[in-house]
Amino acid sequence: MLKLSLVLKTLLFAVFITALNLSLIFVVGPLFNIQIKQAVFVGEIALVGIISFSYLIFIFFSFYIANSTKNKLNFFTSAATRVGSGEFDKEIELDADDEFGKLASALEELRRLLRDRLNSTEEARNRAEAILFNVGEGVFAVNLKGEIIIFNKVAERLLGFKLEQAINQRYDSLLQFSNSKSRENYGPFINQVLLDGKQLALPKDTVLVTSDQAEIPVAVNASPIRNQKGIIVGGIVVFRDITHEKEIEEIRTDLISIASHQLRTPLSEIKGLVSLLNDNIAGPLNPKQKEYIKLLNVANERMINLVNDLLNISRIEQGRMQLNFQSVNLGSLATEVQKSLLLRAAEHKQKFYLTIDPNLPNVSVDPEKTKEIISNLMENALKYTFDGGTINTRVTTNEIGVWVLVKDSGVGIPKARQKDLFQKFSRVENPLSRLTTGTGLGLYAVKQLVEKQKGRVWFESEEGKGSTFGFVLPVVNKR
Repeated sequence: MLKLSLVLKTLLFAVFITALNLSLIFVVGPLFNIQIKQAVFVGEIALVGIISFSYLIFIFFSFYIANSTKNKLNFFTSAATRVGSGEFDKEIELDADDEFGKLASALEELRRLLRDRLNSTEEARNRAEAILFNVGEGVFAVNLKGEIIIFNKVAERLLGFKLEQAINQRYDSLLQFSNSKSRENYGPFINQVLLDGKQLALPKDTVLVTSDQAEIPVAVNASPIRNQKGIIVGGIVVFRDITHEKEIEEIRTDLISIASHQLRTPLSEIKGLVSLLNDNIAGPLNPKQKEYIKLLNVANERMINLVNDLLNISRIEQGRMQLNFQSVNLGSLATEVQKSLLLRAAEHKQKFYLTIDPNLPNVSVDPEKTKEIISNLMENALKYTFDGGTINTRVTTNEIGVWVLVKDSGVGIPKARQKDLFQKFSRVENPLSRLTTGTGLGLYAVKQLVEKQKGRVWFESEEGKGSTFGFVLPVVNKR
């Protein structure tokens, strides 16, 4: 129950005084021999006086209550203004045990809660800023207008722009990302991140232009920034100077290229000498010698294949591989490759089928490189399928382009290793891998060659149930 207000107390007090005086007139008066009429007359006069006195008391208390209420309201207005403006350090105290006191206690509890929340948020923000501004990679963030709102120290050092120069500037008016080879400008790439809400990585040949117009090779990743409700409120870009990595990569590539070229001549000579020995040029060979010559020939062929693969990869990565584009039928290329591998399939009692859809449209590709792609996929299917297994190759077409799909009933690929399939020197351990040879460069070369011909590689596999590898190439003059 709420306490009675001061106004109600005052009225009750006035009524009590009036009742007391009337009692004195009508009860106590006769005791002193006062006549009734006289008493009534005296009572009327006394009553008027009492009522007037009560009104005076009422008015006094009203002014007192109004003034007290006004002071308390001013107190609460001042306290609420301080809290609203972010001043949470001064306590809110009111010496009162009425409703105003309870309200003051509630406001003080709210002040403490807001102060603690603000301190926690400030500490988290300071930690995040300390990490962001001292991380070893360049970082900048933009709002939905593309204006820079964060620009860390590494970004300042790499680009030559100060924080004050970058803040609130449109990122594409200050920062230039482009392709070092094609000179394509990647300026609006953050807009795509803001619209799609997906992460984006720029190509490996991306360079960033500094304030003095120098070009730095960089690895760039951009991601959307979302609030607690999942709404995109900006984007963040992380970039890293890869100059040193590029130099090491070039040295490694040059070394592989030089070494491979130097190895080709002696390996070719060895191959020729082994062939002469097999032809008994140096005299007849006994069975043991023939066995050793056969092993030597196998080892030499493995070395030649490795050198050729390394040279191909080196040419692809350096952009020195020249492709001779022609309008060809992928069904015809697949038929040539399959015929060259039928004997090998027969040796292992494997069923090797080829299905070609009629009326295939032509594709614009390099015939020899495309045959290498098909050969690699078919050879892998033969190598990793048990004796007596089945390999089905199909050449078909859809709205995307012309597909070559090679499906086997082989050992399959563990799910954990599938992400590494198209990496260099990647080989998957399985029951047949010990019986087969390979460099781990085949699928990497396949992917590079397909993509250079504007195609795409695809696969699916389940361990113990086989795999399907394929690629698609665009149709000639398709719009």
